[in-house]
Amino acid sequence: MNKILYGLIAGLLLGAVNAGAADGTLEEQARQIHQRIIAIDSHVDLPFDYPGAAADGNTQIDLPKVARGQLKGAALAVFVPQGPRTAEGYAKAQQDADKKYQLIKAFAEDNPDKAALAYTPADVQRIAGQGKFAVLISVLNAYPLGADLGQLDVWYQRGVRVLGYTHAGNNAWSDSSRPSKTLNDRPDENGGLSDLGKQGVARLNQLGILIDVSQLTTPALKQVLSLTKAPVVATHSGLKAIVDAPRNLSDEELDLIKQNGGVVQVVAFSNYLRKAPEGVKAAPATVAQLVDAIAYATKRIGVDHVGIASDFNHGGGVEGWQNEGEAQNVTVELLRRGYSERDIAKLWGGNFLRVLGEAQQRAATR
Repeated sequence: MNKILYGLIAGLLLGAVNAGAADGTLEEQARQIHQRIIAIDSHVDLPFDYPGAAADGNTQIDLPKVARGQLKGAALAVFVPQGPRTAEGYAKAQQDADKKYQLIKAFAEDNPDKAALAYTPADVQRIAGQGKFAVLISVLNAYPLGADLGQLDVWYQRGVRVLGYTHAGNNAWSDSSRPSKTLNDRPDENGGLSDLGKQGVARLNQLGILIDVSQLTTPALKQVLSLTKAPVVATHSGLKAIVDAPRNLSDEELDLIKQNGGVVQVVAFSNYLRKAPEGVKAAPATVAQLVDAIAYATKRIGVDHVGIASDFNHGGGVEGWQNEGEAQNVTVELLRRGYSERDIAKLWGGNFLRVLGEAQQRAATR
């Protein structure tokens, strides 16, 4: 009996050693893959009190962390929460948007030996080839633009290449999937996009700004897809099939984005990756649960239409990927599931850069 017991223990120990060795091999594979691919996080926020990118600080993204995670670029968002649609509200939103914009520019311009602003996929490739971090500028929530179509041109001139109309709350451009009770929003007050929002789709296409459909209502998303002449992106979205939240995308919406040629960047936001018991503060979701969502999306719409996003500094982060220094843990899990390097390169930025490039190319040929 003892010999049998010892044999079982030895077998378990050997299995644990082999599993550890396998994980070690996957980690080395992930490290090597990240050296070769251009890994990009498609949606990251910078808080108003962001301390700067140079130091390894108390923030989920900075230059030391992206170096550890071998991330080659990110779209940093000019994000301002929805507020009242009044002259005072718009003025404050414009001031806040300018603060965010200056923080994003400083991320690159204060560290010219390690980072640079990028405006095209070719810029991203060039900057990454120089061993620097590529900073793309996006806008999430068109509230600071007021009700002025001409502001799209202004922000294009400032370097914005990705723009999403809404966050939590309706605005002059579109309805939000999360209308604000505080602001007395009426659900579907615009019936999806407003007339301004519809005009905005055409102007965004003409400018070559990639349209971000994250946070839109289903009618608004369908209207964008019916009007746009270019692929779209959901820069940071979850899946209703996994968590039935208003903010997440249904299977129908996934299919429509695929038909458009667009990409869904699956977000590492715990509440959109696992169901938390009501009234209970649940533990963060895990990298495995993030990859579960990625796997669902790739099975549903194909690996060419799926990507990865963190939503860091705005609630994003899962166990194993709590900051950009841990980005390779996502790749380890993808490798464990059998994803090839080619597919990992698509998920980690290749698909995102493709739709950005297509939006710009179609604008150039109009």
